[in-house]
Amino acid sequence: MAEHVRNLESRRRSGGAGVAAVGVVGELLITAAIVLGLFAFWQLYWTSWQVEGPRDQAVQQFEQDNPASSRTVGERHTDAPPVIDQPADGALYGVIHVPSWDWMKIPLAEGTSDQVLDQAFAGHYSETAQVGEIGNFSVAAHRRTYGNNFRHIDRLVAGDKVIVETADTYYVYTVDNHEIVSPDAAWVIAPVIGDQTFSQVPTERWMTMTTCHPEYGNSERYIVHLRFESWTPKDTGVPQELADEPAS
Repeated sequence: MAEHVRNLESRRRSGGAGVAAVGVVGELLITAAIVLGLFAFWQLYWTSWQVEGPRDQAVQQFEQDNPASSRTVGERHTDAPPVIDQPADGALYGVIHVPSWDWMKIPLAEGTSDQVLDQAFAGHYSETAQVGEIGNFSVAAHRRTYGNNFRHIDRLVAGDKVIVETADTYYVYTVDNHEIVSPDAAWVIAPVIGDQTFSQVPTERWMTMTTCHPEYGNSERYIVHLRFESWTPKDTGVPQELADEPAS
């Protein structure tokens, strides 16, 4: 009888230890879930909230320093546009207007480092053509986090306009097509789009927008290619595409 009681007591104690161990593991998992949830909230929402104000201020400051002569429709040119001087790395030198994204305005800076993109700027790939040049003017921006600048890139459809504003000129591009590629598909920003050898000589003016895909991940890249359409000197007004844009 005593041996039987001792065996039962031993089993009870070992069972209690097992329950305690399961409880500890459960608490650790709950803690880990809370930490991950807080990190996700910070990454998706807090970082964007932090930079939205400074981003809007950067746009307003650029427009104040480089105003159009008026908000009336200016001259539309389809010949070779003016080419800007190469900006310094990290320098803010323009604004990207996307009318179909509720008139969103995105500061444009030189380079694609974290220092540029994490300020809620769109960054120009320095190795690609500059805005207005023959070749493939290519830019990158965050889709989620740090401003969500290209969040709605999948809403761009053929025919939509994207306007790049610099100190003296508006450059109008028209959406042509899009593709979803792996992160190593560098040919999307080649001088001739799709040229994996990077050896073909460009003869046309293109713009390429790149960002992560899917919206809440980064396993792929969402790419939009746009054809150059026209340019407007700022001393004559704004392009037709921005005639209805709300004032900042």
